[in-house]
Amino acid sequence: MNFEGILQLIMDNYSSFIATLALLLSALTFIMSQRHTKKNKIISDERYYEQRKQYEERLEVESERREEDRHDTEEKLRLGEKPRFVFKGSKFIVNSDTNQELLLLKFTNKGRDTAYDIIPDLECVAKQMDMTEFKIRRYEPVQDPVVMVGEDFEVVMKCDNNQADFFMMELTITYQDASGRTYKQTFCINITDRLGNSLITNYAQPVLCSN
Repeated sequence: MNFEGILQLIMDNYSSFIATLALLLSALTFIMSQRHTKKNKIISDERYYEQRKQYEERLEVESERREEDRHDTEEKLRLGEKPRFVFKGSKFIVNSDTNQELLLLKFTNKGRDTAYDIIPDLECVAKQMDMTEFKIRRYEPVQDPVVMVGEDFEVVMKCDNNQADFFMMELTITYQDASGRTYKQTFCINITDRLGNSLITNYAQPVLCSN
């Protein structure tokens, strides 16, 4: 077949050729469109899951924050309702039965709850002006270990050095509230003369103890 014959064949089948080419192009376009759509769907799905994950994480963080806020609010309310001891003063007394000189320390409950199971330190270390130390020991338990708001209680201690007329001491008192939570307060007290007059030198805050 010469060139003219080939050209004539192409001319005779031109319409079929164009139709076939158009079909191929259409099929190719469809395939590319499907691939593009699938790719976009994958990207869209990934974005959806990522956004959903971020949303769930935000919900979790917000839930944790709300729980923390609720806990903080409850803690503030609880701390606002706790017992709180305030030091009122002290003096030396003499036990008429044993003729022993004792140090009587007076406290009052100025908190907003009754204090239970009040337990002062069994002993503490006192320091004189020259920084020499001696022991002060609890002479007896608190006679009424349940102190309501506004009530006073006394702690009676015995000094190893009865000649000291000025010394510094720290006394820690442990107690519980109505819910059974345990607190402690540490009082820094200066005894200023032989009568047992005193000054408090710190702001004794109730501290919640871990049971």
